[in-house]
Amino acid sequence: MLGGCRCDLEEWTKNVRPGTLLRTNDTIRRLADLPDVPQRESLTDCLDRLRRDLDDFRSRHQLSQVVVVNVASTEPPFDDSTMRMTWSELEAAIRSGKAELPASSVYALAALQVGMPYVNFTPSTGAGMPALQEYARQRNVPICGKDGKTGETLMKSVLAPMFAHRNLRVLSWVGHNIFGNRDGIVLNDPTNKASKVQSKDQLLGQILGYKPQTLVTIEYIESLDDWKTAWDHIHFRGFLNTKMVLQFIWQGCDSLLAAPLVIDLARLCLLAQRRGEGGVLKHLSAFFKSPMEVDENDFFRQFAWLEEYAASLRR
Repeated sequence: MLGGCRCDLEEWTKNVRPGTLLRTNDTIRRLADLPDVPQRESLTDCLDRLRRDLDDFRSRHQLSQVVVVNVASTEPPFDDSTMRMTWSELEAAIRSGKAELPASSVYALAALQVGMPYVNFTPSTGAGMPALQEYARQRNVPICGKDGKTGETLMKSVLAPMFAHRNLRVLSWVGHNIFGNRDGIVLNDPTNKASKVQSKDQLLGQILGYKPQTLVTIEYIESLDDWKTAWDHIHFRGFLNTKMVLQFIWQGCDSLLAAPLVIDLARLCLLAQRRGEGGVLKHLSAFFKSPMEVDENDFFRQFAWLEEYAASLRR
């Protein structure tokens, strides 16, 4: 299967450059235990290096546009004073050497500094902090995210509106998730897992208008490789207070679920940039579990925004 594209893959691999381990944890560091990944580097030096790599990629391939998509390992939740800074405050902190940014936000900032749209397909912070959103608006560079909605959470965002519209009260929603691959290894770390669980669990209350009892588990099962399985048990009350149950099993290939979304997001961000649009692209919220600057999580309402945007292009 790989034989037919092996030459292309080998050629594309020549574009790979070392990333950063700033503000990562031991689990991610072990996966990145390579001699060319800087182990100790200042934030300013890292930003300089990443900007050079991005500019070099654009110039070597003679590209008029480049989009940066974050599909890296999920980071632990990030919450310190940096999350409450304005762009001018963060910029000053970076110049003085006092700023702390997680790796996903370092990549986001480097992309914005060279005018490249940034897509955060992970639950990590990325461009989600207010300072970087403000900077994206100032530079008029498109950003969107976070956490691609590909499986169990996609089902939640589709099924929860049904319960709400039919006045079926959800009492509890339990979701057990098992999968392998490197994503599974990273999420087997409790600190990394916390970011993913939060992203998967928060949309039900917004859609239903109340918070049922919920439980989300994520477990690493090595033999599953790139295949993910989710089993969900939904306990709800219907007419005459009768309690009923809906269960479903979702099985899918993680990479093949994500790949077409990443391609569409890249194309839509590049289109937005050509149209002179910058800042958070809210019309792309249907792609994400935790869309930036959007409180609506009903998939159908989100998708209607994308359809309205597409219709506006024809006018």
